[in-house]
Amino acid sequence: MKNTTYMILIAALVFTNLGCKKFLNVTPIEAQSGNNFWKTREDVEGFTNGIYSRLRSKVAGTPQFFNGDDRAFFPALEIRGNNVVTTGSMDNDGVATFTALSGNNMKSIVNSTGRYNGMMKNIMNWKEWYDVVAASNILYFEIDKVPGSSLPEADKKRYKAEAVFLRNLSYMFICKLFGDAIYYTDAYHSDPLPRTSQVTVMNKCIADMTAVKDDLPAFYNDASSNGFRPTKASAVALLMHLNMWAAAWDTGVKTPYYEAVAKLATELDTYSVYKLLPITPANTLRIFKGRSSENLFGILQDVNYGEGFSLPSGFSYYFSHYPYQGTVSKASSFMAYLKEYITKLYPAGGSDARLSTWFENFDSQSTTFQFKKFANTYTTGSGSAIYVTSDDSAIIFRLPDCYLLTAEALAELGQESEARDYANRVTAAANAPLIIQSGQDLKDEIYKERCRELIGEGHFFFDLVRTKRVVNSDFTKAPMSVANLNAGAWTWPLTITAAERSANPHLIANNFWN
Repeated sequence: MKNTTYMILIAALVFTNLGCKKFLNVTPIEAQSGNNFWKTREDVEGFTNGIYSRLRSKVAGTPQFFNGDDRAFFPALEIRGNNVVTTGSMDNDGVATFTALSGNNMKSIVNSTGRYNGMMKNIMNWKEWYDVVAASNILYFEIDKVPGSSLPEADKKRYKAEAVFLRNLSYMFICKLFGDAIYYTDAYHSDPLPRTSQVTVMNKCIADMTAVKDDLPAFYNDASSNGFRPTKASAVALLMHLNMWAAAWDTGVKTPYYEAVAKLATELDTYSVYKLLPITPANTLRIFKGRSSENLFGILQDVNYGEGFSLPSGFSYYFSHYPYQGTVSKASSFMAYLKEYITKLYPAGGSDARLSTWFENFDSQSTTFQFKKFANTYTTGSGSAIYVTSDDSAIIFRLPDCYLLTAEALAELGQESEARDYANRVTAAANAPLIIQSGQDLKDEIYKERCRELIGEGHFFFDLVRTKRVVNSDFTKAPMSVANLNAGAWTWPLTITAAERSANPHLIANNFWN
């Protein structure tokens, strides 16, 4: 708890003392920078913890008992355009908001109000991502001021590489959410800039991350850091995502991106500490706690350390009920997957440990639907007043994701045997049928395997858009036309305030949603 209090104080100091100008044309984050601060390892670690606190706040908020800072970031990424149905038991404006989101009706969300609607609008604001970028740039710039007697050169390089990872992770999410981004890497940036093509941004991030990847550790001696601070394997995962997103939008030759992913997969295999875990209830708990051999990077939630998320930030809040979420009397889930979708993903007659381990009443399409993938919990109260809350971490990158991206890249390169080999590492761990298809059927099956394996983790809409399957009703219940896709219907509306426009006249929103 003392550590948590220290991190909150650091975050407050780091992120509240801003210049009078706002947003990207700004003198950012002045507190704890300069020669008076950068003296010891503890100073550096405190500032770095402040960046992670900001990242956690963006995607997970804070517990309701703290200040009611609710977020729904990863659930929203999973629900948008997905084959889900809401139930009448959902409170406040939840039914209307998530019905609109699953139908890709973003204009309805923009024009409405309410608790859940407000969480969606929080996603439409990219300022907090740029707070992470700005702080990461400062960390990279100021680290050299720490005396060598306090921080050896190898540690300075590691912190610099960590700063690069965090800013590139932020740029990845900015581009996946909004398309073109305002890109900068200099500390204390103040010049107003226009948005840059997302392909250009991705390529800059790829070069940036590649240059410092080897300065990250293969793993940490402090086991508590593994899975939650970046390693070489974390950088590999990020680079795979950057390359595959760039390939989706680059109108030129895509082969170099796919080849880069294949090469990164070969490197990933050299890090023997990482391996897939067979799908069992016990392993599921380990994976989504966040420190298993599958975990490459995530954001910690652990009640034992005082690290909590807001209730709506967890997927189980929507798709689970008691004993995985809520009070003893909560016998209804707020949402369920459509029966047709789940039975298509997990065909009848085939074995798949994910279906038997992660679901109850999987085909009910009703309030009895129970999603058990996120099953780490803690309880408060007693007797009939018991309340069960998710204690799973937010997992951003894990090993099956990387293997399936590799399979996808290899299939695009025509290396089908190798593609099947990587994909079947994942099916084997799930005791699921091996992938044997070829051609377009192989590509579709790899995509469906991502849906099966990563269900609920926040990849669905990004994958739908990246692979352009968002125009195909076989893969989404809310397909968009090719014309609308090209016009930016896949993006999130971008909120830009009048003050931000005044500070940076180059800023433009996503015109499709205007």
